[in-house]
Amino acid sequence: MRFDLSDLSLFRMSSKPAALPEAAERAHLALAAASTRHSVNMEQALGAALLLRGGQGVTPYQPAATLLQHARAILRQASVA
Repeated sequence: MRFDLSDLSLFRMSSKPAALPEAAERAHLALAAASTRHSVNMEQALGAALLLRGGQGVTPYQPAATLLQHARAILRQASVA
């Protein structure tokens, strides 16, 4: 399982409720493409659901909280390098 920095950044930006549209825009992706990156690139690779999608946005599941901690650390380290 490999995620690139774009995947991790998009995940970090979109892990708050109702943030996926804003994260997609900031990443210059269509909303459907951003959602696909989550479901195909990340959730299927991990074999676990990360975000509960609903009318009010997304709610992170527990595996998402763990991944989010790692994503923040990796992105922080990448920005220093």
